[in-house]
Amino acid sequence: MHKKHFFLGNQIAENKGFTPQLQRGGSPAEFPQYDNRRAHADALKLQYANAFANAINEQEPLLQYGQHTADGAYLDFTVPQNMIPSSLDTQRGARIMKIHKKDSEDDNVDVTVFVSNKHKDWFDKKADKFATAETEKKKPCNESLIAPIQGISSAKIESLFESKDEYEALGPAEEMGFELWICKTDDYNINDIQIVLDDLSIKCQIEQRLQFADVDVFLITTNKTVLAQLPYHMANISEIRRYKQPSILTESSEVSREWTDILANELQFEESDVHIGILDSGVNNAHPLIAQALPDSRMSTAINVQDNLDHIDHGTGMAGLVLMGDLTKLAYDRGNLPVVQHNLASVKIVDANYSTAPSFYGAVIEDAISQSQDMGADIDCMAVTDSISDDGKPTSSSAALDESIYHSGECDRLVLVSAGNIYQDDVDATNYIKSCKANAINSPAQAWNALTVGAYTELSIPADKTAKGIASPKGVSPYSCTSFSWHEERVKPEIVMEGGNLAYSPSMGLYPDEDLCLITTSNDLRSPLETFNATSAATALAARLAAKIKVENPNLSMLSIRALMVHSARWTDEMKSIDDGRPQDIMPLCGYGIPDEDIAAYSSEKYATYVFENELKPYKSGGTNTYNEMHFYALPWPVDVLETMHDEVVTLRITLSYYVEPAPGKSGKNNKYRYPSATLRFDVKTPIENDSEFLARHNKLEGEKTSDNNSTRWNIGQQRRERGTVQSDWFSCTAQELASCGQIVVFPGPGWWKERKLENVDNKIKYSLVVSIQTEKTEIYQAVETAIANRIAIPISNHY
Repeated sequence: MHKKHFFLGNQIAENKGFTPQLQRGGSPAEFPQYDNRRAHADALKLQYANAFANAINEQEPLLQYGQHTADGAYLDFTVPQNMIPSSLDTQRGARIMKIHKKDSEDDNVDVTVFVSNKHKDWFDKKADKFATAETEKKKPCNESLIAPIQGISSAKIESLFESKDEYEALGPAEEMGFELWICKTDDYNINDIQIVLDDLSIKCQIEQRLQFADVDVFLITTNKTVLAQLPYHMANISEIRRYKQPSILTESSEVSREWTDILANELQFEESDVHIGILDSGVNNAHPLIAQALPDSRMSTAINVQDNLDHIDHGTGMAGLVLMGDLTKLAYDRGNLPVVQHNLASVKIVDANYSTAPSFYGAVIEDAISQSQDMGADIDCMAVTDSISDDGKPTSSSAALDESIYHSGECDRLVLVSAGNIYQDDVDATNYIKSCKANAINSPAQAWNALTVGAYTELSIPADKTAKGIASPKGVSPYSCTSFSWHEERVKPEIVMEGGNLAYSPSMGLYPDEDLCLITTSNDLRSPLETFNATSAATALAARLAAKIKVENPNLSMLSIRALMVHSARWTDEMKSIDDGRPQDIMPLCGYGIPDEDIAAYSSEKYATYVFENELKPYKSGGTNTYNEMHFYALPWPVDVLETMHDEVVTLRITLSYYVEPAPGKSGKNNKYRYPSATLRFDVKTPIENDSEFLARHNKLEGEKTSDNNSTRWNIGQQRRERGTVQSDWFSCTAQELASCGQIVVFPGPGWWKERKLENVDNKIKYSLVVSIQTEKTEIYQAVETAIANRIAIPISNHY
């Protein structure tokens, strides 16, 4: 029987001052030792002077013609990858712009910095002190800065480009789009940027720039020859990237008018406040299966086109799946059709005839999400991605997506994004998993705050019985891009949904057999149904699930809806057979697995779910490198019942969901925590700890650490799960052991809020914490309800 989740808001958490215990880390880097520190310092000073002079000499002709100059120099510092000096990034010296691997076989990197003329003497002072002075520990002063440096040279445009190989391949005179990333410093001046762009005749709609806390991103149009002059004209260029146009994921269709008429007559729609925004190619809302859920008043566009209808035949297919799911299943279940309890909104973000100057995709995303929310949709789905992966690093579009979802700290939006599709020609029919590993998730699906959706399949029997589906039932879909090549940077996708299969026969090779696809609505009313597949289909189904959870739990935040989707996800046996079946083998392809609709939307007698929503101030206001607080949850725990269950196996599952404010200009600069504003983590008391020992294990303010974590009990593991902003993990134990595990902490980790003092920033992070007890035999729900009622004097309605 379906039962309500226990929603407790912020009632249980106890705020505690927080200073993290020192964690045992690896050995500190051993810096190169010099018998003659003065010689090393002087050699570097000479290289620095020559490199700086070369850059300034290039600017002399510009001054003679009255043009704006960078008023400083871009320099490359060559250092070992594991010894990048943090002091190369300072307010009164060098500012790190970019770090890139050298072409050589060693582990060195070039750290590209900008040094203004007024701070030119910064390096000489540091080098001289290294040569002559020592610390109290008898170490050379500035050792971490000066000792690792192996060379200093002038930086050219290649050093600022996303890929040197890509830059070299550019034609010298071909006009094309680029993203210009500019760091925001104390002397940042938008008028100076406009002057430089005008001087060089670089096209840019400067008012359409993407604005972040630490960087502005401009879409410019120019050629390679002009681009090479930019570093001599403009200061604080963080990076230059080729602008990549988004691509739409579409497939061929076969349709049936008769089934449309049948379903249109039998489906029932209820009035609902739950709207799902479809950010796609528009929707043909005259379709008889869609019209009731999508009036003209909730149709819009974020691009400069004449109408908001679907001319590509993609958005209409998404709409059908979001509303009704796979129509094949409805056709076979006509006597028990579900009532549709959510509605749609549509914002067009791509169009086949949109051939004007390319608009900035990140700005389009921001506008589309804002318009969608204005039309009542807090949940959006988007299956429009770049065709090229960015190895998990932030792009302007993924950062814009993160910024929109964070929404100035409101955290009131949920966006589901497709992981991206593998083209049929790129699939290895004999080992399709190899193809999935080789094709990385497309931008903007690497966004930290988005819920990225990959594809699996249960469809394995083609219409042509001489063929076979190449993916086994409940296995990863051959269409699904993955994060395997990111080397565990973060967990993406977080979940997978049905995306169809590919068929193979000796005579036809690989092809998308109609029985291995889903059926949905078409934009062509003459043929109103069509086949649909891949991660587009999966994303639409995920949005439908999000709507279901929201309908059944109307008071939950978007953070909690997201958490419950991941919390309910499970791996199939087929997924567990990938490679060695370890989390690091499975998660880059499947994330946390396939969400279970019943577990996500409801509790049950043997599966009781607590939902907490809270906010935490991670760092002390105005301070740097100073933590502020943690939250301690002593849960209303059914201790007596668990103890009487003795050795019955039970499972505790916890999911933490939060959003970050992005700082894309700082990503990749020797610290993965420079992109998120703050990070959060959780842990659970072990059965052999008391509360004081548990708290002290994490919090220095609670006393000396006297106990150790049992890291082997978790299935995912603390380090691996912490790589995302939705973290889920679980362990199984005896009920008697779990009786002593009803204490949880949520505590902050690193983030750029910790490094910088920003005015007018509400330095709090909202989060959702979902906790479930699952039993095998004994009903536990009533015991949890009683424990909560004894703890909190509020009535709890537990039945539908």
